[in-house]
Amino acid sequence: MLNNFVKVIFRNLVKHKTFSIINILGLAVGITCFAILTLFVIDEMGFDEFNKKSDRIYRVYISSDINGNASNTSKTACPLGETLRSEFPEVESYTRLGYFGMHELRYGDKLFREGDIYTADSTHFKIFTLPFIYGDPNTALVEPNSIVVSERAAEKYFGKENPVGKQFVVDDTTTYQVTGVMKNFPRKSHFSCNFLLSASTYPQTQSQNWLNSGYTTYVLFKDQIEPREFEKKLKRIVMEKVGPQAAAILGISLSDFFLKGNRYGFFLQPLTSIYLYSQTHYGIELNTEWGNVRTSNVNYSYIFIAIGVFILLIAIFNFINLTTAKSEGRAKEVGIRKTLGSDRSNLIIQFITESTITCFFSVVVSYIIIQLVLPLFNDFVDRELAINLLGNYYTLPLIIGFTLIVGLLAGSYPAFYLSSFQPSYVLKSKSGSRKSRLRSVLVIIQFAISITLIIGTLIISEQLQYMLNKDLGFNKEKVVVINNASALRNRVESFKQIIASNPGVISSTNSSVMFQSGIPGGSFQIEGKPDSEFKTCQLLDVDYDFAKTYQLTISKGRFFSKDYSTDTSAVVINESAARIFGGTDLVGKILNNVSTNSRTKVPMHIVGVVKDFNYESLHQVVRPLVFRISPVRQASFFFAVRIRSEDYASAIKSIKETWTKFTNGRELNCFVLNEKLEGMYIVEMKIGQLVTVFSSIAVFIACLGLFGLAAFVTEKRTKEIGIRKVLGASVYEIILLLSKEFSKWVIIANLIAWPVAYYIMTSWLQNFAYRINVNWIIFVLSGLIALVIALATVSVLVIKVALQNPVTSLRYE
Repeated sequence: MLNNFVKVIFRNLVKHKTFSIINILGLAVGITCFAILTLFVIDEMGFDEFNKKSDRIYRVYISSDINGNASNTSKTACPLGETLRSEFPEVESYTRLGYFGMHELRYGDKLFREGDIYTADSTHFKIFTLPFIYGDPNTALVEPNSIVVSERAAEKYFGKENPVGKQFVVDDTTTYQVTGVMKNFPRKSHFSCNFLLSASTYPQTQSQNWLNSGYTTYVLFKDQIEPREFEKKLKRIVMEKVGPQAAAILGISLSDFFLKGNRYGFFLQPLTSIYLYSQTHYGIELNTEWGNVRTSNVNYSYIFIAIGVFILLIAIFNFINLTTAKSEGRAKEVGIRKTLGSDRSNLIIQFITESTITCFFSVVVSYIIIQLVLPLFNDFVDRELAINLLGNYYTLPLIIGFTLIVGLLAGSYPAFYLSSFQPSYVLKSKSGSRKSRLRSVLVIIQFAISITLIIGTLIISEQLQYMLNKDLGFNKEKVVVINNASALRNRVESFKQIIASNPGVISSTNSSVMFQSGIPGGSFQIEGKPDSEFKTCQLLDVDYDFAKTYQLTISKGRFFSKDYSTDTSAVVINESAARIFGGTDLVGKILNNVSTNSRTKVPMHIVGVVKDFNYESLHQVVRPLVFRISPVRQASFFFAVRIRSEDYASAIKSIKETWTKFTNGRELNCFVLNEKLEGMYIVEMKIGQLVTVFSSIAVFIACLGLFGLAAFVTEKRTKEIGIRKVLGASVYEIILLLSKEFSKWVIIANLIAWPVAYYIMTSWLQNFAYRINVNWIIFVLSGLIALVIALATVSVLVIKVALQNPVTSLRYE
């Protein structure tokens, strides 16, 4: 009997080649998409789990709302870690990460400017799992000027030799001794760098200032804890440690400050949540993360897994639809088998086995496609995803379970419905007259999903175009930025004067960093307001040509000028800062810079207000900003040069030659500003491209199934079409007749998809401070696209049948 089953199964697959290919290929493509997207999401969720103590490591962050300025920051005060270790028995250890800028490292004849040198406490390697190749991790960061390098950095400077004990010459002034070589940070680490310098190198790391938050503090607990319970204990630290220092600046006690509606507290974030959940679940501002911290957005994982499930559902529905449709043509086979003595159980086993084997073929084809496509996907998303059938305990059981479930679902209709008929009933061909509501429902769901994905694709594309083309409040074209201009040291002005002599250079300016995380901030108070009513603003150190070079618009007053000697103690603010300070005419007013280090106030008079411009990504609303004329104190700052379009190439060449002379041949690190700004949205661009690809695949699978159903319907109605043509029906009327039902399905699918897509996409757009308005035209356009595609798919068969000779149709059996 089994031998007979197998023969019949393969005969049916070969006999109905079109159905078989569509069935197998459609399901295989759906499985492939689901598998690849699932692998990506699983990879996203596994960050930092390589740390053996990951379940006991937490990052401390600050959540505050001060004078209407709410923020969550990953930076904390210097003494926090030691205080937690000494005052709470639950805390086993802590470590801090700090950053003191770029340095030039020289070893022999090798000289490089390094930007990823971070300070860490001597306990760092007792908390994080970072294996050593050379040196002792327990003592490597104990002494000042000790530095641990990554395997990558060691090879860069020292080749294959053991560098422990060797010394770097740093900035031509001091030395760092290599005390260890660690393996490169794992790819799935939220933080990575090539150099870790002992925190004791900098006396600032011993500061007891609780108001200056400049370090990331990680805490290792002795046992697993309940974070919310421990956070309650941290309130005491705020009142006892932060309170007295804050009161000295505020002029009132911290308790009274809180009674005014302000808020400030320490909270815990699990290590394994930093990469994926920092923004969505903890509200931590990206600007407060170190430059070497990797973060993602869990909402994108939700989008990808939803797309994967949608595509898989479309493919499964196709499979079920086509299997049940094809089975109706086998009613006579069922009648004959039952007449010849076959019982119902044998028929049920036959149909389910046939469906399961077909599903198995799809899984095999899918596995082959995955092996071909996955390397390309990995290159695009910069991952190392792989599917290994024997690599874990659950892969094979999942594949087997999936094959059996889909096979059972697809084979259940013919197995249980057709096998229940009496032979006399099915042999009279009455079973084919029953319309399948199930097929209609499944096709509607398929196209509802496809239309939702089309709408999502169009909205994502429009949002990306909006971000790339939005007026940012300054001219981003033809600006080249040197981002290691600190190599010029005290010769910046001389450098400016030399390049200004080139006719291709319009103007140039140096400033502290913009267009990235880590923009510093400060506390400011408008004259006449109480000490407790200070505001937090971002702070940019600039020179006199900043507004000219970036072509900012001055809304009130003026920008800095060398004609006014008092401008060295003046500030310019943006419109957002003007709003929070509550004035429409602030020019001439005094703005106090409140120092948390010296606990003093430095008065500066406001000389101008510039219109808001986007100095951060469009994910962030323009924040209050204060400009001051000051030498850039950061180790890395921006030197921007605006170049005439017609002299672009010669100007760039001249700038590089001048740089070489001024820096004794040091490497020039620069970028084109316009490209830098586009790069801020590289994640969204890739998301948009992936959504477009997978949405297209979803539509393709849906149309593949629709093509199969159209073939089934036209085959069933061949004689009817012949009779209608004999009775005078035109080709147009026949095409309209056969396409009407498919069109109705797509229209209903639109009504379902539109509200769902609207909810999903409006939620996604909330990630952007500046976003498009969802336009109803996108929904109509998506519906029309789906309708046109559906009708084009069906028309391939319908037109062929409609043009067929009626004699041929009437002879069809």
